[in-house]
Amino acid sequence: MLSDNCYAVVMAGGGGSRLWPLSSRDRPKQFLKLFGGRSLIELTVDKLRGHIPDEQIIILTNVKYRATAQATLPQIPPENFVYEPCLRDTTSAIGLAATVLRTRCAAATMIMLTADQIIEPADRFNTAIASAAAFLELYPDQLVAFGVEAAAPSTLVGWQKLGETVDFPGCEIRKITAFTEKPELEIARQYMNEGGYCWNSGQFAWKAETILTEIGMHLPEATGLLAKIGRAWNTSAREQVLAELYPNMPNGSIDYRVMQKTHNACSILLACRWEDMGTHAALAGRIGEKRGENLVAGKTLVSGKRNIVLANTEQSVVVAADNLIVVITEDTVFVGDRNTDMKTVVEFVAEQEPAQTFEERELNQLHRNMKP
Repeated sequence: MLSDNCYAVVMAGGGGSRLWPLSSRDRPKQFLKLFGGRSLIELTVDKLRGHIPDEQIIILTNVKYRATAQATLPQIPPENFVYEPCLRDTTSAIGLAATVLRTRCAAATMIMLTADQIIEPADRFNTAIASAAAFLELYPDQLVAFGVEAAAPSTLVGWQKLGETVDFPGCEIRKITAFTEKPELEIARQYMNEGGYCWNSGQFAWKAETILTEIGMHLPEATGLLAKIGRAWNTSAREQVLAELYPNMPNGSIDYRVMQKTHNACSILLACRWEDMGTHAALAGRIGEKRGENLVAGKTLVSGKRNIVLANTEQSVVVAADNLIVVITEDTVFVGDRNTDMKTVVEFVAEQEPAQTFEERELNQLHRNMKP
């Protein structure tokens, strides 16, 4: 087990728009039981077993998923669920989690995990976590980003440029001299050709106090808001203060807002298989099967080539075309290709719905999730 001041924080508040319509704001991907009856968030927590106790695991999610999150992870103490009242991306979410943890333990170390990635084997990942926690006791001013070996010139991930090795026994830790989130294709190809770069896994480790200092440096408007939330956290005013102040927190991901700007980042390379379940292709590669030149999951007949088909329905699905992505649920059929911008599609669909009907459905869902 890691020390009492080390907490795992699982980020699970996103709506999973890239996997729409399988994943949606009402049923986001992290809670879908697509992996042998287990969900992504369950797999994330499972891999910590024996290394970080349930009492030191924090689930950071949206308030609309309150009931789903607690039902999915009944072993996590109710007070360890931190609910964002609205989406403000990862910088503000991490600032909120750090603020909450600092009220528990001034010297808290945070192991930041995303709930939409699969990292195997678990023992190697936990070895890296333990190294990061020990490193941060010696270098508490540093931010640790866990890297993975770059397999292709991807534009969907962040890239770390690795510098000199830091003096630390038992684990190679290198300074990050540049951090680039989702570069253009030509830049990614340049990184592959040059060498000395790795992908960013999206998992981090840092001291709660340190990340709050970094957020304050780069987003000073967040400091006062988080301080007020922290003062109210262990009082009866918590929910009211959070609801009033959190919507004023700045938007933006931790990658762009902090990691690309800090001069205090280091990298630990994960000796693991790493899969981001953020695309239909990645999900089909994990839960589907090869049928000819197609990747298929569900009750499906495919006579074409190079298709990805995800069928989460009792209906029979037949695809007689090439180079498509086809996703079918009980109430929606999506047809696109590998170049489709899913965020744009989801925004377009939302715009087509009558505003009142859409708002009423969201409000009703929120009320259902708020029930104990």
